[in-house]
Amino acid sequence: MYICICKGIRESDVRDLGKAGITCPKKLASALELNDKKNCCGRCIKNISKFVDLAKEEQSCPQSPVLG
Repeated sequence: MYICICKGIRESDVRDLGKAGITCPKKLASALELNDKKNCCGRCIKNISKFVDLAKEEQSCPQSPVLG
């Protein structure tokens, strides 16, 4: 699901950053290029706490083993 239309950021993008250990608001904003005022509406940066929550969720969830 898209969580930022102007930057084309999907929920899975934020979760992937969480898996990589990026959960700090400033690092998330930088990785997602939310500091680009020319090409961003600014709504994302206002809601960065939601992005942090998504990233932290992914970081704290262990990968489930593949059952075969």
